[in-house]
Amino acid sequence: MDEPHPLSGDIRTARYVVVVDYTHSGLLARNDEEFAALLALIDGILPERLDEEFAGSSRDRNVRDVAAHLHAWHILLERWYSDGMSGGTPSIPAEGYTWSRLAELNEDLRQQWQDTSLAELLPLLRASHESLQAMVALHDDSELADPQAYAWTDGSALGEYALECGGNHYVWARETISTGLGLGPQS
Repeated sequence: MDEPHPLSGDIRTARYVVVVDYTHSGLLARNDEEFAALLALIDGILPERLDEEFAGSSRDRNVRDVAAHLHAWHILLERWYSDGMSGGTPSIPAEGYTWSRLAELNEDLRQQWQDTSLAELLPLLRASHESLQAMVALHDDSELADPQAYAWTDGSALGEYALECGGNHYVWARETISTGLGLGPQS
């Protein structure tokens, strides 16, 4: 890989370093908690607002776009994992893309799901979340936390990939939906 990917290094917010738990139980719990919070948010939105266009000019224009984004990144992670664990070298972030072209990749992923309804996407998202959790469940704490455990992760811990495509992504999704629909901050 010719450039560092955004999964490497400390996760920082403002002036604070966030302590990240890449343990088996920690990842499973965090991903499930954040996913449940996301689903609770979506379930709490009035049905007539679920297809409403977001305010502003963000890439993701509605709840469906956000759900599609999450599902698409679960699929990418599944592909990386499958390729990497079988001895291959995964195309990370995706074939034909580099991390510097992430905005373009995300827009292309959004376009791929435009003909799929939110009602169709939510079961797919639930299934891909379960697949992510099943992947985490296959590994012990050292395999999840050690950035050198797998060559294909290119110096990042497998747990970091699982958290970025899981719990942290679900937090982003809640914030994006809440902001887009003017629902106020989500905790």
